Order: sequence, then C-alpha cells, then structure tokens
Amino acid sequence: MNRKALLVTLGLAVCAAGIVATAGLAITGGETDTIHKNVGVVRFTTADGRFRCSGTLISDTVVLTAGHCTEGPATNVYVSFDDALQPDPLQAGITAAEKAARAEHYITGTAHPDPGWTGKLSIAKQHDQGVVVLDAAASSKWPGITPAPLPPVGYLDRNQGALKNETFTLSGYGVAIGDKKAQIVIRERRMTTSFLKNVQSEVVVFQINGNDPKAGGGSCFGDSGGPVFNHGYVLGDASYVNSLSCNATGSYQRTDTAYSRSFLNTFLSP
Repeated sequence: MNRKALLVTLGLAVCAAGIVATAGLAITGGETDTIHKNVGVVRFTTADGRFRCSGTLISDTVVLTAGHCTEGPATNVYVSFDDALQPDPLQAGITAAEKAARAEHYITGTAHPDPGWTGKLSIAKQHDQGVVVLDAAASSKWPGITPAPLPPVGYLDRNQGALKNETFTLSGYGVAIGDKKAQIVIRERRMTTSFLKNVQSEVVVFQINGNDPKAGGGSCFGDSGGPVFNHGYVLGDASYVNSLSCNATGSYQRTDTAYSRSFLNTFLSP
C-alpha cells in the first residue's frame, strides 16, 4: 500500500506500510458515538494481511469505505454496526463455536474498489473510495438502522469562507496515540468535531488537532473509510493523514463530485 494509510492491522494495531492514509487510527479526542448507528467497522484481508477500517451504510446493502480498504479486491470481508468493536471472527486458533459466535455480530460482503484507485495518493485524482456490498440487508441484523444520505453534487463547492464557519462531525473505529506515538486500540465507535481547512477537486481537508480550541479532534488510524458528516450528509470517506501522531490535517475522498457519484451510483441504482 503506497500511502500513509489509516489502516489497523488486526491483532497488532499498527500502521500499514508506513503511510498515513486513513484506514487505521481511531478518532482523537471526542466521545463515544452512539448516534451514528450507520457507521460500521469493516474487517478484511489483503495480500498484506488482516486489517480493519471504518465505513458508512449508504443503502441497506451498500457500505461506503476507502479504496485502500477494498483494493485487491479485498477478501474475507465482514461488516459490523455494533457500537463496540467486535473480535475478529477469522482469528487464528479460535474454536468453531467461538467463530460462529463472533460471526453473529457481522454480515459478510464483497469489496469493490474504485477502478481509478491506483494505490497511490495523487490528491487531485486519487479516487480513494470503495464499497462493500453486503450479502444481507443491514436492517436484517440491526433493525432500525438508517442509511446516511449522500449530498447533492457540488455540495462542497460553495463559498469557502462560509464552510469554514461550519462544524463537521467525524466518526469511526480505530486507535488513539499514546506515549511515544504508541497506538492504543479503541474498542468502540467514536465521534468528534473538526473544522474545514480547504476543499480540493476530489479531496476535502480538515484540521485534526485534538488541542484545537475550536473543535474536538480528528481522525486517525483505523478510521480509514469512515465518514465526515455535515447537516446529515456523508461528505466523504477518510483517506489519509499527514502526521503519524494524527495531530495535523486529515483528508477525505469527496462523495459530492461527479466522478465519485458515477462510481457509487453503479451500486445504488435500482
């Protein structure tokens, strides 16, 4: 994975391939998130090992996540919308009964990375998005769950000054950064607030410093693929951060571009 991905290696909780793209860290700062029930954890396998990311339900059977969480395409994909982080149903050495018990907290699915995702961050055309198509409706296991709506195309192309006065909400599962930049697994969905830094053609960038007096924190490893919300819309999936301590900026692949919607509509159209 040629990027600083926010990926969390299952069982090890380390950043993948030394890159800071958001597939790993947990929300820094903030609080337990019992509000965004449509934000889930995605467990998957690639040629590099077993990882987890975050994702957002955008239809009853489609989960939005990052391209670097689905590339390959990824296999052995399991998704859970439990508030608490559930143990890996494919962990080595567990009994068949334990595997079945753990699997009850998940729905399996098929990963579909954006065909434009190359595994490299190109900023303007990175296309770090993907979906997991679930094998059963999410509501069949989590009754009452409501998919997050996508924004109108061009939603973030509005007046930048006005957008910088708005508060954005980030959510996900992942890790926190402890002493000497040690990664600490957070075993729950968390949320925080953040403020806009800038909007680029395919990426929206946020300040993610937990010490920012104006906001609560940011995203980190394990939050890759997780959402940023504004007025109820899911505006993007977490792609990368520019600091191994997750205290600078974090970038999200926009969902309000014509390119993104062309890809997502492939799975959402009747």
